[in-house]
Amino acid sequence: MKLCKCILIGALLCCSMALGRDEVTNGRRVFDLDVDGVSERDVRDRPNFLFILGDDVTYNDLGCFGGKNAKTPNIDRLASEGIRFNRAYCAMSMCAPFRAELYTGLYPVRNGVAWNHSSAKPSTKSICHYLRDLNYRVGLVGKKHASPSSVFNFENIKAPLAGPDAARFITRDTKEPFCLFACSHNAHPAWRSGDVSKIDVEGMSLPPVIHDNPITRKTFGAYLAEVEELDKEVGAILAMLKETGQADNTIVIFSSEQGWDFAFGKWTNWDIGVRSAMIACWPSRIKPGRETDALIQIADIVPTFISAAGGDPADYDLDGVSFLDVLEGKSDKHRQYVYGLHNNVPEGNPYPIRSIRDDEFHYIVNLNYKQPYHEKHLMSEKIAKRYDLQWWQALKDAAEKGDESAKKLFEKYQNRPAEELYRVDEDPWEMNNLADKPQYAKVKKRLLAELHSWMAKQNDPGGAMDDPKAYGDNQIRRAKQKQ
Repeated sequence: MKLCKCILIGALLCCSMALGRDEVTNGRRVFDLDVDGVSERDVRDRPNFLFILGDDVTYNDLGCFGGKNAKTPNIDRLASEGIRFNRAYCAMSMCAPFRAELYTGLYPVRNGVAWNHSSAKPSTKSICHYLRDLNYRVGLVGKKHASPSSVFNFENIKAPLAGPDAARFITRDTKEPFCLFACSHNAHPAWRSGDVSKIDVEGMSLPPVIHDNPITRKTFGAYLAEVEELDKEVGAILAMLKETGQADNTIVIFSSEQGWDFAFGKWTNWDIGVRSAMIACWPSRIKPGRETDALIQIADIVPTFISAAGGDPADYDLDGVSFLDVLEGKSDKHRQYVYGLHNNVPEGNPYPIRSIRDDEFHYIVNLNYKQPYHEKHLMSEKIAKRYDLQWWQALKDAAEKGDESAKKLFEKYQNRPAEELYRVDEDPWEMNNLADKPQYAKVKKRLLAELHSWMAKQNDPGGAMDDPKAYGDNQIRRAKQKQ
């Protein structure tokens, strides 16, 4: 078994891989537009776009996704008026890579943002270019976390998210439809903006991947309070959209971004890290109260917007594929696979991870599994002064004192096996690793082959990418782009 694992990991590290193809249901062209001469009727028919983005919110902390601890009435109402995506995934569970994938329609290796706080390749194009070619105004209000500005050349709008500047942007020009990204800072640490008094810290139910102790309850309560703050922002943005008279002709999409900034969420490839709570609403075009299990990748947003705007995504070299047919209820299938990667530098020691998920299984390969995992934002080695980091110390202390549940969680997070395989729908917290069970050997072989194929198409060198020099080269490029 150990020999087999070495062969599998070695294959990924060497990346001697054959090309393959992800099976998808292609998006379609909606309007036959001559972009050089768009008529006023075309402008009226084409939808506006409003994308509302949270920050570090685990999908199932929202009420419409099963959450019980935080009240999210505005997000829940949006779900009741549109479609809930049960299987939407990002490629990297970090802020900068998530946003680069969202804005470019490309996976991290191709767009260049394959590490946190990294910069896109200068030749990369984004939603700003694609929609402006279709005579859209493209703006962003709130957190950007995307560089360089030549790639992500949004019209920057002054906060707050539902403030007067955002309203003016929406209503400014009736001849050009708009695309607005409203990007919240909630619920990114240090979790100080919410009202914790409204959270039942003592009575709330902690998920099985969070160790139950007083310090962690206090910290988790502060995170949940910011989830409620995010919900208030969503309500304010939707109210503003309605007041401007643009709601009926606007596609609204909400995403929670990646998972929470606790263990097993952000900075990982586990399901609650890379899964995003996604909701879409489009009056008269999306039947209210729907949900879908179609596999969606965040890179699919760009081609979906292009399709809905009347363009043809096939004109561009994108990794994403339009899911417009899913939005309109014409299909409930999209991708066969979604993919993930993790490069730990500069946030810790090299710990590259690659992953793949289909309708049933989630397969994770830890390329540096012989080393303990460490991420500096979570795993403070000294006495944590910031209270939002004290939960890790509390977990570690409990483990050292012999608490069995704490020991299992600590060990699972820090010392990982070469391979992990989970049936996510049956095991949503991924506590039961099936990778060593012989009956799943064929499943692993199939998923590994597809993972190899995807990495080859991306020119992903595997473990060699999670390296201080590779990251340093990106930072040199980033510095030059700022000059």
